[in-house]
Formats: sequence, C-alpha cells, structure tokens
Amino acid sequence: MHRGTVLRTALALMLMLGVSVVTIGTPATAATTGRYRTQPMRTVPAPVNLGLSVTVKAGTTHLVSSYLVVGGASTLTLVSHLVYCRLAGSATVTERIVTGQNVLRATKVTLLTRALVTAPATGDLTCRLYAIFFRLTTGRVGGTINVLSGTSLMQSGTSLNRLATPIQSSAQTWQDGRVLVNTSYRAAPVRFTPVEGTDSIQAFGDVNVTVCYDGGKDRGSCLGAGSRRSALFASVGTQLVVQQLQADGTVCRTMVNGPLVATRISNTIHHWKFNKSVSNIAVSSTCTSPEFRAYLRVTTSRIANSIVVEENHQSETALYVRP
Repeated sequence: MHRGTVLRTALALMLMLGVSVVTIGTPATAATTGRYRTQPMRTVPAPVNLGLSVTVKAGTTHLVSSYLVVGGASTLTLVSHLVYCRLAGSATVTERIVTGQNVLRATKVTLLTRALVTAPATGDLTCRLYAIFFRLTTGRVGGTINVLSGTSLMQSGTSLNRLATPIQSSAQTWQDGRVLVNTSYRAAPVRFTPVEGTDSIQAFGDVNVTVCYDGGKDRGSCLGAGSRRSALFASVGTQLVVQQLQADGTVCRTMVNGPLVATRISNTIHHWKFNKSVSNIAVSSTCTSPEFRAYLRVTTSRIANSIVVEENHQSETALYVRP
C-alpha cells in the first residue's frame, strides 16, 4: 500500500472508529516518554494514549498545541500525531488536530500540531494526546520507536491542566479538501474582524503536505493534470501572509512571517507539516477597515515533484486576539 494511502486510510478509520482508542506497547504515563511497538501496515490504526490532557472549559476558546518528539525508530515509521477532544462521558471526537510524517530509522523528529479549540456551551472538552506508529516495512519483524522528552500538550500557553484566560475574539479556517499543487496555492484562507478596541492580533498557519511520486498503486490526487512525479523529492516553499483590508476589500497592508523559504522533502519522508506564525500584528488606523485576511502561500519547484495539500484537520489558518 502506498504510504500516502496508509495515512489517509488511517485518518478515515480513525474518524469511523474514533470511539476505539487502543494502547499498544507500554502504557503511557503523564511523562509520556518510553519505547513503543509499531504496528504493521494494512492493520486497523491503534492510537497510543500518551497520557497527557488539557481541558477546554464550556463555551470558551483556547489555542491547544502539542509537541511530539520521537526518535530511535528501528525502521522507517509513519507517525501520526493526534489531539482528540471529547465531551465528558462521550466517545465521539468533537475536535481533532492531526499531523503525519515518515520518520527515518535512528533519527529524531519534533512534530508540532495546534489549533483553536472551542468547547460547546453544553460542557467541557477534554483534549488528549495520541500517536499512531506504522512500520513501513514488509515481513514479520517487529519494530519500535521512542517517544522522547519535550513531548507536551498545552492550552493557551499553559501546561497540562492549568487554567488559562480564554480567547475572546478569533477566526479559523480548515483546509477544505485535498488539493494538488503544481506551481502555487493559497491554503485555508481565513477572514477576521477583531473586537472593537483591539490594538494587535496574532496569526498562525499550519499546512501538511504529501509528496507526489511514481511507484505507488494509489496516488489519489497526485494523478491530477500537470502532476510531476518522476523526481526523488519535492521542493516546497511556504509563507504565512496576513493582510489588513480597506473598507472596499482591497489590501491596505501586508505582513509575512519572513521570506518564502523552500524545503526539500524526499519521497521517503513523504509527509511534512509546516508551522508558521506572525505575532503582534498592529491594527492600523490608517486602513479604512479593521478586517484581516490570512492564508498559507505554498509553492513547488518546476524541477521537482508536485505535492498535495492535506485536509482532514491537518492544515489550517487562524487569527486571534491574545487574551
């Protein structure tokens, strides 16, 4: 099975079977660190509960973020980094945040996944940290991977279950559907008008991409028109763009996180999450509107492979007022 297909199948099954959270290997504690068994390809995803949680109080919004640090994999391993949020006593996943990447043998990788999470007025949401570890090798030889120090789950800048001041004004857009990118694309565009009296806002954008390449039986969106799949890598440029608008909708001013920077992603690594942020963006009175829009600019090199921007709560853009 193609590695991209494995990840998409895992995500689809998690949505259908999200009520079943199975721990494999050594049960996790609040320390989260330890060595875990990987599961074979073509098996039902078995999320590992890594023992960390935060609670988003009813009717509030918080920035929930998680770092998953892994290393020492005994073989090439597909790591899915998951935050699932549920109401008390419910098996239904109300909110979820997802990251996926292939981790090479004996390497260390840090994965960040984050989003604005709003709990319904009817009850608190408890968000827990999970991971799925697929070994991307054939045969019956088992595999293992380490969860390392630095793994964490936080809300609005506080650790574990410490309460934090909720975010009162925000907007967030998730990527709607998988999109083939041969040249450039604006991922998950969002518009936001902060509450009156706001001096500055915060912005972040995260995008998960998959490298297209020949060799898999099911390449999905990578079969689209103009797709390049013959190279050994993709060269992906990413940049978070934030614009304050005029009253007529035209652009008044533009802010970016920095230069458009290209990252080379091999066919073996295959999946990659880009995390971009812009802090303390002033709400300028010289513009005729306080409205903002933001998006993740994603580009690909014409001498390398195309990519797919992933959906399913893997890619989003958010604007908010710091509490």
